Amino acid sequence: MYKYFTVVALVLAYSAGNASAFWCFTCTTFNSTNCLIPDQNILLSECPPSPDVSTVTCFTRIVGQDVHRGCATLLTATERDNCALVNNCQLCSNENDTACNGNLFPHGRLHCHQCEGTTNSTCSEEIQTEATPCLRFVADDQCVVQVRENNVLRGCLSENEACRNSRDCHVCAGNGCNFRHFEHSAAGSVIAQMPLLIGAILLSAFAAKSL
Repeated sequence: MYKYFTVVALVLAYSAGNASAFWCFTCTTFNSTNCLIPDQNILLSECPPSPDVSTVTCFTRIVGQDVHRGCATLLTATERDNCALVNNCQLCSNENDTACNGNLFPHGRLHCHQCEGTTNSTCSEEIQTEATPCLRFVADDQCVVQVRENNVLRGCLSENEACRNSRDCHVCAGNGCNFRHFEHSAAGSVIAQMPLLIGAILLSAFAAKSL
């Protein structure tokens, strides 16, 4: 009889443990670009139940420039207490056994047109498709069009830091702003640099006159 009750107790405990288990997306964009908007079951992990976590199940947060997703049980109590949107962190609760931490995060992440090709490719023409979210998260991120020799590259400044001080890049602010034909973008870069060029010419002329 004692063995019978022991077996029943173990079965009930096992069932209760399984019933309280849940699933979350567990990944980082540092290791997987699919983590930006996860829609693959391979990124799902079963989370261990915890007596300290009841109302929330999963988290999404920014670490450095990367998105981290995982089980709330993996966070310390302090990390859970400090997890708020103001800190680029969000807790959520699963509904209908569906992982709740699969949305794009943060909500206002910059979207840019992203492609690469020659000056005769569709990437060089005015882009008609929707812009896509930047992989890295930087609060003041911008979109770029880089034209170098016979190649055109569109993307996010956070993934092309060389464009910050490059004359072959056109940088713009706003979702999808890098949609124009590459020749228009190149002309925009030249126009943007005209005040500097004029200033340099005037300064040189003044210096020569002083001599």
